[in-house]
Amino acid sequence: MQTENTVTVSGTLHLIQSDGSEAARKKYLPLSVRQETPGTDGSVRKDFLLARIYDPQVQVLLKELREGVRIRVRGDVRSSLGSGEMYINVLNLETL
Repeated sequence: MQTENTVTVSGTLHLIQSDGSEAARKKYLPLSVRQETPGTDGSVRKDFLLARIYDPQVQVLLKELREGVRIRVRGDVRSSLGSGEMYINVLNLETL
């Protein structure tokens, strides 16, 4: 059986703050992509799609960006072994 696991999402960059020791231990930079989706009742739902960047070259790109900039990320969906938390494994990051 062949499977496909790719995702492309866009929204605004939401930087997740973590202490330096945690980031060094985990070897990734966390972030989320904030999306605002209009509801049928006129309200706006705010979703924060969790993502991690393991690739050092893509980490450099993230460090140059500010909170709130429009971005597009491409990658695959993963589940953390420890918590089972779903996240996007970012393979490509670009500004819009």
